[in-house]
Amino acid sequence: MSEPAAPPTLEELAVVRARIADRLSDTARTIAVMSGKGGVGKTFVAVHLALALARRGLRVGLLDADLNSPSVAKMLGLRGQPLRATSSGLRPVPGPAGIAVQSMDFFLQGTQPLDWDGPAGEGSGVRSVLEEAALADLLGSTEWGALDALVVDLAPGPDRLPALVHLVPALGSALAVTIPSEVSLLAVERSVRRAHEAGIPMLGVVENMASSVCAHCGAEGPLFREASTDAIAAHLDLAVLARIPFDARAAAAADAGAPLAGGAGGAFDKLAEAALRGADA
Repeated sequence: MSEPAAPPTLEELAVVRARIADRLSDTARTIAVMSGKGGVGKTFVAVHLALALARRGLRVGLLDADLNSPSVAKMLGLRGQPLRATSSGLRPVPGPAGIAVQSMDFFLQGTQPLDWDGPAGEGSGVRSVLEEAALADLLGSTEWGALDALVVDLAPGPDRLPALVHLVPALGSALAVTIPSEVSLLAVERSVRRAHEAGIPMLGVVENMASSVCAHCGAEGPLFREASTDAIAAHLDLAVLARIPFDARAAAAADAGAPLAGGAGGAFDKLAEAALRGADA
C-alpha cells in the first residue's frame, strides 16, 4: 500500500516560505481575490482588477491560484502560450497591458485536468497536501521581478485564503467577491469569518453582477432579486469596495480572450483605487 501524502515538516515549510519570500521580495503589494463559492465572477474581477491597476501605470503580476480550474489564461487570450524557463526560474507570460501572468493552465495540455493521485480512501487529504505543494512550487519557481502589485486569483471556498497565507505569511491583503444573492452572501460571510479567524487583513467586499447593463442603450437594471450586500458587509465590519454591473458584451469578450470592461470600466477603476488605498494603509 502506498504511504499517505504527508504535510511538510516545520523545517521543510520554513525552506518553502523562504524561497517564496525571496521570489516576492520585489513585490510592493499582494492582493488576493477570494470568494465563498464558485459562479460569482471572481476570476473576471481578478483579471479586470489587474488590468485596471496596469492602466494606472503600475507593474502588475497576476497569479491564477485555482489549480483545478484555471481560467485566467483563457480570459486573457493566453492559452497555449509557452512558459520560458531560465536558469533563475520560470518567466511569467506577458499579457495585455503588460501584466505578467502565471497559471497552471500553461502546464496542461488542452482540457486535461490535474490528476491528484493517491491511495484509495484518502482522496481529499492527498489533494489538499498535493495542491498546497503545487501552489508552493508555482510561487517558488516564478521569477516575477519587480512588481507594484501582484493579484492572486484564488480557487473558491473558505479555506483557500488561509492555505495561501500558510505559504505567504506576509500576504498583504485580500478582497471578497460576491453576487447579491442570499446563497452567495452566506458563503462569502463564512469565508470572511474564516479569514478573520486566521488574522488576514481584508480590504472589503466586491459586489459583482450588481445590476445588468442593456447591450442596446446602456441603461442599468436589477439582475437579482434584492439581497443586502451592504448589511452583510456592515455586519463583517467591511466596506463595499465596488459594485460591478453585468455587461453581456464584457462577458463575451472575456470568453473570447479579449477582455473588455464594457460598462463596468469605471467600477473597476474605482476598485483599483480602493484596493491600492487599502493595501497601502
